Amino acid sequence: MFLFRELAGYFVNCVEALAASETANIEVVYWPVNAQAPLAMKSIAGVKWIAKEDWRLSEAIEKDHAGEYSCVIVSGWGDLDYNAFVKARGQSKKVLAFDTQWSNALRVMLGSQWIRWTLRKFYDGAWVPGARQAKLAVAMGFNKSEIDLGFYVADVRGIGGESSRKVNQEFKIGFVSRFVKEKGFPDVINQMISLLDTHKNWQVHLFGTGPLQDQMPKHSQIFYHGFSQPETLKKVWGEWDVFVLASSYEPWGVVVHEAVGGGLPIIATQAVGAADVFVESGLNGWIVPIGDYQSINQSILKLSQMTTEERKRMRLISIEKSKLLNIEQWCGTVKKWMI
Repeated sequence: MFLFRELAGYFVNCVEALAASETANIEVVYWPVNAQAPLAMKSIAGVKWIAKEDWRLSEAIEKDHAGEYSCVIVSGWGDLDYNAFVKARGQSKKVLAFDTQWSNALRVMLGSQWIRWTLRKFYDGAWVPGARQAKLAVAMGFNKSEIDLGFYVADVRGIGGESSRKVNQEFKIGFVSRFVKEKGFPDVINQMISLLDTHKNWQVHLFGTGPLQDQMPKHSQIFYHGFSQPETLKKVWGEWDVFVLASSYEPWGVVVHEAVGGGLPIIATQAVGAADVFVESGLNGWIVPIGDYQSINQSILKLSQMTTEERKRMRLISIEKSKLLNIEQWCGTVKKWMI
């Protein structure tokens, strides 16, 4: 059973792969779907989707004590019902999954100690996206041997990332994100206007929506496509020349995995956890300081001036890096906890 908050397309794809490779029944409890990102739920054999309001805590505890669950993965330590389930100490193994990065911020340090003394003893292990989160898991009291990486995995199958893609007459810059301040909006786009005015063959394509939609600049070379389902985006990655993630706060950023799967060079800030795995500055993109929109512009300009062969080389490196994490590994981690 998965006790989750908001679901995402990459998680649904992972669950689908797990169901296809494992005979176990799978239950997924989830919070209401985000109205601004209305994910289309799949009907998957062997998987039962349960909206949080329809989930019965007492019934789940009874089933756990009867041995009906072999493993329960909890992503949402702030949910009181999920905590009550874990504290009931049923027979299943319990895994705490999260994406919060370790930092020296007082909130993070105090939070790690709170979990160490209140929840840690009820869990058999932790599952996190990468090294920054693993450091927090250690602070919570988990041994390194109890921590697994690779909690977030993109489904890069079928993404159009051919390394031989021709350099189009239009130079296309892509964004996939909610329009909120912590993602760098609208500042990152505003700062790009002057470059667009001097490079008439450049285009900016944005997929997403959010509360700052009305503050986003309008320009003949900027195109807003709204929210799109994951399968639609798979057809888009291969059409772009670069992907930008300008976040000031980004615990991981699965979208970076998707973008390198599409063979794209990446420009990401130091806040982006996924950049640790998928981006190597100068080889397949650039990692820039948070809020340094000038560095983002300079990196885009540098890329646009590269030869076809240089850009092809960057695309090949991105595609290779996309293979560092995959759905098979994700399923293997779940199966390990099920034993």
